[in-house]
Amino acid sequence: MGNYKSRPTQTCTDEWKKKVSESYAIIIERLEDDLQIKEKELAELKHVFSSDEAFCKVNLNYRTENGLSLLHLCCICGGNKSHIRTLMLKGLRPSRLTRNGFTALHLAAYKDNAELVTALLHGGADIQQVGYGALTALHIATIAGHHEVCFYSCVQEMI
Repeated sequence: MGNYKSRPTQTCTDEWKKKVSESYAIIIERLEDDLQIKEKELAELKHVFSSDEAFCKVNLNYRTENGLSLLHLCCICGGNKSHIRTLMLKGLRPSRLTRNGFTALHLAAYKDNAELVTALLHGGADIQQVGYGALTALHIATIAGHHEVCFYSCVQEMI
């Protein structure tokens, strides 16, 4: 019985939970940083992804300051599965990481867009590719609480 007042107030479990929460906060912060696009760029990109004519004229080598390719931007700015398919057929690699360490699949999973996740996976994106913190897109979807994307990702892993 003895010296109960000298025991730590926090248990090892509490410490572990705190560290996990802090690491999740850093991951979410980095994802949100990738999603920050300048207003002018955002308006142009929304126009590009809403008009087939504008989409056909887009520069495939375009990159933002954070290293986002058109494939990443398609997942953020309202692109659809035909845009994903076209960009991948024109040579954009789904494995390309942003400066913060995320693929287009990570961003689509974080944005809870199952349609784009499906298009990326059908186009050859690797569901097991890791990004920042050795996390896959399934991890990102789980952290963000996006169950539909998680379910589809799990089904793809089993196939």
